[in-house]
Amino acid sequence: MQGTRFLPRLAPGLGSPSTLLDRIRSSEYVTVGGTRRFRAVQRSRTRSASRVGFLIIAAAAIFDGIVVFDPHLKESTALVWLNGAVAAMAVLAWIGLAGPLRRHPEAAAFVVTLALAFATATTGTVIPGLAVESIGYLILFPGLIALILPWRTRTHVLWLSAYAVIALGFLMYEAPGGPSTDERGDLIVVALIALLASLVGHALLQRAQIRNFSQIVKIQALRRRADASMQELERVHETLETTARTDPLTGAGNRIRLGEDLLAIRSRLDRQQTPFGLIAVDLDRFKLVNDRFGHLGGDNVLQRVVLAMRAALRPADGIYRFGGEEFLVLMETPTTGSLQAATERLRAAVEAVGIDHPDNVPFGVATISLGAVLLVPEDLAHSDDEWFARADGALYRAKGRGRNRAELAVT
Repeated sequence: MQGTRFLPRLAPGLGSPSTLLDRIRSSEYVTVGGTRRFRAVQRSRTRSASRVGFLIIAAAAIFDGIVVFDPHLKESTALVWLNGAVAAMAVLAWIGLAGPLRRHPEAAAFVVTLALAFATATTGTVIPGLAVESIGYLILFPGLIALILPWRTRTHVLWLSAYAVIALGFLMYEAPGGPSTDERGDLIVVALIALLASLVGHALLQRAQIRNFSQIVKIQALRRRADASMQELERVHETLETTARTDPLTGAGNRIRLGEDLLAIRSRLDRQQTPFGLIAVDLDRFKLVNDRFGHLGGDNVLQRVVLAMRAALRPADGIYRFGGEEFLVLMETPTTGSLQAATERLRAAVEAVGIDHPDNVPFGVATISLGAVLLVPEDLAHSDDEWFARADGALYRAKGRGRNRAELAVT
């Protein structure tokens, strides 16, 4: 009770123990560090670091075995076998991390590094003259592990616990000719400090890696969001481009689109010498449709007429609303005969729909009159308005001759 009472006074920023635990659980260290994606990155880094470390351990063990071998010392054979076992274990782990142990690099690093620590402690025990060097290695080793192996904090804590048993057990063992009791006590304190420093160092490095990973994830998310926004902007831009060139009622091209396509046609007439047909289309007695059915009814008739004409045209042909109930059609056509056949196909397609128009006597359905002109390279000398005037002249002749018919412009 008394300890709990003084906790807020000693650490006023931490709050109660339960609050502190909640903060730890919700911290970036836990939330990001515990994700599968970060653990996969961590596992990959641990595997790479472990493979390099295992080669170094194997080379060091072989070198140490060669150096300590002395045929006159009875301990030499045991130490050579011990170093050989460590080297073999490191090599096998190095090979295994490229195969069956690929998904478990922490376990391999855990076992091999502890085996190296055990071999170091055994060396200092068997040969008292090497006890000081063994103690130096054992004190230095936890710091190196914290710097080299980016494994999980839980693994590091378990490793430090097992390592403490080996290192402190060796330091407590009073071998003949080794450090005195007082010296061992001091060395134990140093070893504990090294273990604590290893834990703190690991936590700091882990925190830096987590923050770097978190920033990379955020940058990738921002980049994906920016890419999505860019795609959406492109889609909206394309939609606006289409809308700006399309008649909103009928879906036919508007005058902007007509002007652009006429420029393209002039270019093709000049380069390819390919004739084009320009057809002026007008709905017969359309004002009477509005008078009888209202403007909504008239709009419906315009939409159905455009659909009928579009069905009778090729995909490459263009249809444009020129104004009110008047439309223009542009199509590539080689001869006057093919242009005349196309106009008749359009006229028949609209009449076949059977749109009710009682005031369009004598037909009783909505019909169209058409005037067409064949544009050839020689017509490049004339303006667009002159082209329209020729098509309109043919259209008015069709109306004057009874409507629901097509006429070709006189050359």
